[in-house]
Amino acid sequence: MTTSNNGQERWSKVKEMLDQANNLILSTHMNPDGDGLGSQLAMASYLKNQGKKCTIFNPSPVPEDLQFLAEYADFKHYDRPSHKHMLPLADLAVIFDIGEYGRLGYIGEDLKETDLPILSIDHHPHRDPNGFSHFVHDVSACATGYLIYDFLKYANGSEVVLSEGAAKGLYVALMTDTGSFRFSNTDAAAHDMAGKLIQLGVKPHELYQEIYESMPMEKVKLLSACLENIRLACNGRLAWFTITRDMIADAGASNEHVGGFTDTVRSVKGVEVAVMIHELGDRRTRLNFRSKGRVTIDGLAREFGGGGHRFAAGAVVDQPLEVVREGIVPAGVAEIEKQLGEKAK
Repeated sequence: MTTSNNGQERWSKVKEMLDQANNLILSTHMNPDGDGLGSQLAMASYLKNQGKKCTIFNPSPVPEDLQFLAEYADFKHYDRPSHKHMLPLADLAVIFDIGEYGRLGYIGEDLKETDLPILSIDHHPHRDPNGFSHFVHDVSACATGYLIYDFLKYANGSEVVLSEGAAKGLYVALMTDTGSFRFSNTDAAAHDMAGKLIQLGVKPHELYQEIYESMPMEKVKLLSACLENIRLACNGRLAWFTITRDMIADAGASNEHVGGFTDTVRSVKGVEVAVMIHELGDRRTRLNFRSKGRVTIDGLAREFGGGGHRFAAGAVVDQPLEVVREGIVPAGVAEIEKQLGEKAK
C-alpha cells in the first residue's frame, strides 16, 4: 500500500499505473452521487483517449437526477452473477470518492478475491489500513472531481483537454459536492476550476436545472411527508427526521429519492446539525448527517460504524429504525453540547 500527496508528484505513480494497464475497472460508492459519477466519467474519457478499455461497474444504479450523465458513459450496475467473471480479466481497478472500502459493496468483496491492484482517488478521510494498493487521499480538496481535474492537467502537461462529457462530469462533481459553491469546502481552487470548465463550454444553468430543478413528483411528496415529521432537540440545535418504508411506498418513491433531504432540514433557523434516519430494512437503517459548520460530525458517524467529512457524514447500521433512533438522538445532543458548551443551552 503506497501513497503520495506531495504536490504534483502524487500523480506520477498514478499515471504510471494507468499507463501500464490496458483493461481497467472503474467504481464508486453505493448510492453514487455527482462527485463519484462525474469523476468516473472524466477518467473514462481520458482512458479511452489513451486507447484503454475501461468498464464502469457501480454497486448501485445511477440516481434519477443524474441520469443525463449516462449519455456520455456506460454506467453499469454491478451484478455478481453476470459480471464477477470480468474482474480477473482487468489489469487495474480505480475507485473514486469511496470514503471507506466497505462502501463498494459486493464488487469490493469480489475484487479482494482477485490479484488486481486497486487504486483509490478520494477527498474523504480514511482509516489505515484502507484496503487499497495505492491511493491519493487529499481531504483538503473540495471534491474528488477536483483531484481528477488536477490529475488530467498533470497528465496533459498543464493543458486542460476535456471532452464535452468529461467537462460536464467534472462540473457536476464540483457543483454537487460544494452545494453549488455554498459549503465551507468551496475555495479559490474550486472557483478557478469552475471558470476553466465554463471556458470549455460548460453551461452551469443547464446542469443546475438537470439536477436541482427536475424533481419528480414522487420525491416532492416524500419530502413533504418528511418535513411534516421534523423533530427538534437540544434547544433547536439538533433536527432529525425519519423515513420509513411505508412513507416511501405511500409517495410512490424509492430510496434514491431521499438525496438532499438532510440539507433541506439543516437550513432551518437555529439548527446546527440535521440527521436523517432512513429505514432500509427490518434490521438495516441509514443515517445521514449534515452540519452548518460549528459542530463536526464525522466522529459521531464513526460511533455508528460510518464516516465522512467534518460537516457531512453518514452510516448504515444493522439495527431496526426504532433502535437506531433511540441511540442517535441522545448521541447527537451529547456531541453538540460537548462541542458548543454553553452555546447549546
